[in-house]
Amino acid sequence: GLRVLFAPATGQVPLLEANPVAVRVTMHRLQSGSEQTVEFVRLERVGSPHGPGQYVPAPIKNDVAVSRGLYTEYSGAPPGTPDASTRVLEFAAARDSSAGRFRLRVETLTDLPALEGLKAFLAFEQGPKR
Repeated sequence: GLRVLFAPATGQVPLLEANPVAVRVTMHRLQSGSEQTVEFVRLERVGSPHGPGQYVPAPIKNDVAVSRGLYTEYSGAPPGTPDASTRVLEFAAARDSSAGRFRLRVETLTDLPALEGLKAFLAFEQGPKR
């Protein structure tokens, strides 16, 4: 999936929780001299919110993904590195997760001046096959 990892400073976490970040995201598979568009999806819960349910992939509209899933990850690495104790903003996942060469473009659509200078890392990770 497409995620941004960052080590938050005072005040940034409440700001991000109150103001989700919107990005335009496009990705193309580069193969044999041509480019093929890769679709991004979000996992949406279907079924009863209080009982059993399942998650199904839903395409993002107009290539725009909005952050969600602000949570903490910790790997034991020194603070300030991409794999340290970080906060994670999740955006979307590529429907095609097979290996290959890609061109990824991410453009922010919202302006949050309080986040200027934020040390962030873009992580595009391939999850396990299900």
